[in-house]
Amino acid sequence: MTKTRLLLSAALFAQTAGAAHAREAPLCPADNPDCADAIIVTGSRIARPRFETVEPALVVSSDAIEMRGFDSIGQALKEQPAFGTPGATPIGEQSPLAQGQSFVNFLGLGSQRTLTLVDGRRFVSSNTASIFGPTGAGNQVDLNLIPTKLVDRVETIAVGGAPIYGADAIAGTVNILLRRDFAGFELDGQAGISSRGDGASQRVRALAGHNFGGGRGNITIAGEYSRAEGLTGADRAFFAQGGFFGNASDPASPFLQELYRDRRLPAVSESGIPLVGDGIPLSVEQQIATFGFPGFHFGISDASGSQLRFDENGGLTAIDFGRYAAAPGTFGVDFEGGNGFSAAPSTNLLASTRRYSGVALARYDLSDNVRLFGEAWYANSKGRNLRTQPVFNTGLAGPGGSPDGNIIVSIDNPYLSPEARAAILAAINMNPLSDQNLGGFPQDYFYLSRANSDLTTGESTGEVELMRFVAGLSGALDFAAGRWDWEVAGNIGRSKSTSRSRELVQQNFLNAVDAVRDGNGDIVCRPGAVNAPVATVSSICAPLNLFGTGRSSQAALDYITAIATPVSLNKQKQFTASLTGPLFALPGGDFAVAFGYEHRAESQDFDPGAFFYGADDPDPLTDSNGDGDPANDRIGYGRATPVLPVYGKFNTDEFSAEFLAPIISPASGAPINLIEVKGAARYVDHSLAGGDWTWTLGGRLGIVPDLVFRGNFTRAIRAPAVTELFNPSSSYFGFAADPCDAANRGNGPDPATRQANCAADGLPANFQSLSNSRTFAQAIAGNPALANEKANSWTLGVVLEPRFAPQLRASVDYVDIHLKDAISNGGASSIVANCYDSSDFANAADCARFTRGSDGQLSFVEVQYLNLAEQRYKGYLATLDYRVPLGSGARSVGFSVAYQHIDELSTRADAASQRVQLDGMIGYARDQALATFDYSAADLGLFAQVNYIGKARINPQAAPNFYPGGLDRVSAIAFVNLGASVRADDRFTLRVAVDNVFDRQPPYPYPATGGGTTYFSGVLGRYVRFGASASF
Repeated sequence: MTKTRLLLSAALFAQTAGAAHAREAPLCPADNPDCADAIIVTGSRIARPRFETVEPALVVSSDAIEMRGFDSIGQALKEQPAFGTPGATPIGEQSPLAQGQSFVNFLGLGSQRTLTLVDGRRFVSSNTASIFGPTGAGNQVDLNLIPTKLVDRVETIAVGGAPIYGADAIAGTVNILLRRDFAGFELDGQAGISSRGDGASQRVRALAGHNFGGGRGNITIAGEYSRAEGLTGADRAFFAQGGFFGNASDPASPFLQELYRDRRLPAVSESGIPLVGDGIPLSVEQQIATFGFPGFHFGISDASGSQLRFDENGGLTAIDFGRYAAAPGTFGVDFEGGNGFSAAPSTNLLASTRRYSGVALARYDLSDNVRLFGEAWYANSKGRNLRTQPVFNTGLAGPGGSPDGNIIVSIDNPYLSPEARAAILAAINMNPLSDQNLGGFPQDYFYLSRANSDLTTGESTGEVELMRFVAGLSGALDFAAGRWDWEVAGNIGRSKSTSRSRELVQQNFLNAVDAVRDGNGDIVCRPGAVNAPVATVSSICAPLNLFGTGRSSQAALDYITAIATPVSLNKQKQFTASLTGPLFALPGGDFAVAFGYEHRAESQDFDPGAFFYGADDPDPLTDSNGDGDPANDRIGYGRATPVLPVYGKFNTDEFSAEFLAPIISPASGAPINLIEVKGAARYVDHSLAGGDWTWTLGGRLGIVPDLVFRGNFTRAIRAPAVTELFNPSSSYFGFAADPCDAANRGNGPDPATRQANCAADGLPANFQSLSNSRTFAQAIAGNPALANEKANSWTLGVVLEPRFAPQLRASVDYVDIHLKDAISNGGASSIVANCYDSSDFANAADCARFTRGSDGQLSFVEVQYLNLAEQRYKGYLATLDYRVPLGSGARSVGFSVAYQHIDELSTRADAASQRVQLDGMIGYARDQALATFDYSAADLGLFAQVNYIGKARINPQAAPNFYPGGLDRVSAIAFVNLGASVRADDRFTLRVAVDNVFDRQPPYPYPATGGGTTYFSGVLGRYVRFGASASF
């Protein structure tokens, strides 16, 4: 087969057919041809003659990755219909503790429930052990760290993997199989760019291999470097000017929400808004909602009555509030259009990335029956979050003078222009809502509301450095009914993640704002300022000019900011031993068994660094983190709550057994073509979670040669993660859906009960909660008493391989996963909802876990990790592969399809909570498919691919009248990709691939709907990659 055909065969994409996708047995004597044909597939330790599984399986080959030009395995798997929204990805806003990582999420049950292996072995996790990490707690593997050049294929099986590999394979097992025993040298390069001239990427890779010792040994070395530019909301006009949902502006509207355009927040400005009272600038509509009539506000007005803000140069200009995005008489803060603050340009759409890696694989046959093998890995991956929303100072976030409240500024601040000072003084005297006129005392200060995007941009970087070593012996011996294979191996991995971000230091910020003139007339910080007890970029106070945009000196910026450097260190040690072979003969073949032992030790150590850790709280009475002990509270140096260190470790001892019983095979000559039974069991003794069994039983039945039925039942487990076990009670600010908000009172399992309980709590029917748009204090704690999660799963499917079309293979499988005792912190929204949905409202336990302020707004919620949640997946997975030769020679055409239909994907926080339906939601469309057509000849290859994402709803739980008519969902969309490769001669190949050929944007009304990860092909737009490769 030619190189071009390898690049563009129908076997490139998700499929289950063909022995070419099988893993080779470890060692085969030359005089045993049956052994040479044996393969080991994912989900089993027992070799067999073909790639056949009792579980649904899909394969993504290296050629698929090559053809599309993917820089990461995560990119390839993200497009597969069976994979849900990734746990972490370079797409979108990045965690401040880890940027640009890639964790996959099979079947949408959570990335922590997808076990990722490399050649059937565990791989050290790069997830951060913190509630502020990039995704849910677990041992997720960063796929960015695995060089694509070394990948032979990626096999994924649904369920069934836990008894073979251990905990975490609740949804499935992803097994990345590497190219081994390579001889020669390959070099390739690639560059890509979007049709808008941004998002540029480059990649260089090399693979070298050499046989030695007369063929008894081989060493294979791979090296890879890639980089890609990121994107922000400012780079896509349809995002920057995109829509958002807000309360309907027409009281007579039958819908609670309305779609607006160009979201603005005129309560703040990047150049600053002067106020004479501690509030926000109020539009006429807000004035009426607040006071019952217009004419009163906290701002400064010009002669025409327009309220003023600073322009970029420090002068005063009128505020254009735009169109009010709420009903008359109700209070809201969002507006459509105008010149208020827009968060869109500060939104990160794609992180910049840079990666390099090197891997060496070696083996040497010490004898015909004993092999020595080893691996050495080094990888370094860096991600950079380009922008995020700035640090705010506004009356919406707290009282004046508090860290997030309005800044209190002296009227004598030397950076204030004479014109601005005169206008502010006039407003202090004339505005009835100034502090002077309300309090009856002289006022020599004013308030400043500001979005501080010129002080800290939100740019942050995260670097992951990985080292991994594998060494072992494998061999074969004759015993009982035939040849037995054995292996012992050790696996050591270390992953260190270091993030860096420039953060605002509050004490120094206040010092720099308090500017005065010295005796020489120079503007300086007021003498006597005391620096914060944390190192900043500069320790020398320099005055800060907040009137306008970008007017502060670099010296001032260095004084008010510190470099935060949180570090996460994960370690893994694994020892495995296995023995596999036949016990006796059956009519269909050998009854084979496999026995295994594994010892694994893992630890995670997260150090938030000096800045994020903060300082001891001097208040001995307030218990800010909710753990019942005020003495251990901490206060932050900046605006965020302190981040606490987390450390934990565990070890496991695991024993496994597996059998394969081919009762009848096609060679048996029986009336029935095939009967095969497979089973496995594993006992996992976890040092913290205790002992548990995981097991599976399945089989295949073929009445006729063309059709094989298959199915299995599996009991799987997931062990609690270090964060879930050991996270100290930690405060943070988060959102929550308030069930007593006017828009939510009609939801819940029994709306009448919810409405009655909200009323009993003193919340009126028109209550407008801010908890969904404004963060408030919450706390979360780990739980050392957690047990393993448990899932009962079964699959039933059929495989069609008709004799009249030997190149055709199709499969359809039904998958049912019921996860019980799932570990969850419940979430603030669920806890509050459980309280108001309870028929025993006065005694509901969840009602004691949150508080409300005097204004009725949620002020604090406490959560803890518990084994209370439940998840359910029901769906169909299907594949089809067909290739037709065209005459003589190497010409052929092929067609392949991978498809998923979700019947149910749901979650429930606990037995008292309402089941949340995710199926049919954006990110989990009920129907998804990936279809590939290709043509291959000796020197030419062409492909066309269609990635179909079915229609989806924004929120399946929303009341029927919540969204405007027809806007509660998005339509189906298909992204088309095309490509070609030309083989110039025996050594050189040129290729081009075009993603999203028709430059389709995400479905309307994105971005109001969310789903930037799901529809990222539309966000990025048409993207072209050019590549060239050489083989020697």
